[in-house]
Amino acid sequence: MIDRRTFLKLSAGALVLTAAGALTGCGGMNDRPKVTIDGVVFMCEAPSMTVTGGSDHAVRYCPLFAIQNDTGERVILKPEDITGTFTDMENNVYPLKFIRNELTVEPHSYQEYGSSLKFCLESENRVPAKYSDGTFIMRVAYHNQTAVFRYDGKTITPSKE
Repeated sequence: MIDRRTFLKLSAGALVLTAAGALTGCGGMNDRPKVTIDGVVFMCEAPSMTVTGGSDHAVRYCPLFAIQNDTGERVILKPEDITGTFTDMENNVYPLKFIRNELTVEPHSYQEYGSSLKFCLESENRVPAKYSDGTFIMRVAYHNQTAVFRYDGKTITPSKE
């Protein structure tokens, strides 16, 4: 059995380690694919859902997306700044359009978009259900550069254009 003083010291130490882990992002979005543009880190993880239904329905791509703004200026992404494509197994290409509102991240802050209500792209044209498997490429334009996240159904590969 430990005395009260030892218990309090151990508890304080655990709190310090927990806080340090949170600050360094241990187990958080920092472990996910990312692209940095002018002090802004764009992070993307495999989609929570990719939905098709019946025959000839829209394809939806809704990945977990986050922005770490390490700058002194507000980051604003308009819907047209976020685009994508879906390429099916027959090499048919379908444009994807961001279907949510603009994203705003204040200076020196972090914002995560983890649901289809906050972050989702949808095919502009109908896609035959038999072509529901394929590759998604999402592009995020910022400061005349583009963060690119390619999802092959298994992993996301980040790059910058």
